[in-house]
Amino acid sequence: PARLRAYLTQAQFSGTPLTTPELLDATATLLDHWTLGAQESAALARLLARAEGLRPAGRVTDRLGRGGQAYVNDSRGLRRMLIMDPATGAVLGLESTFTEPEPAYGVEEGDVMSYSAWMR
Repeated sequence: PARLRAYLTQAQFSGTPLTTPELLDATATLLDHWTLGAQESAALARLLARAEGLRPAGRVTDRLGRGGQAYVNDSRGLRRMLIMDPATGAVLGLESTFTEPEPAYGVEEGDVMSYSAWMR
């Protein structure tokens, strides 16, 4: 996990420890470029388990119809929801939803800003 955290910090072009939102963004970047094996997925799960402010939100079905365990983090008007496979610890998806309206942009509370779903 320590080496993975260092890699993700470098991938985010940050010289300081990553905040939880930054860690989740870095996780998305990682999974967009790499397919993780069991050992790497376990390291990522351990890293995410230590993330401050990432709290369990119960069972969900992701956008590909897979069951998963959700974890959420609220920060700066966004709720990021991480979805993990409870059996393997692999990250299945990540969604960002507005928690506050942004009338200037036509955004209402609850609108989805982005989502990603990864298949192995």
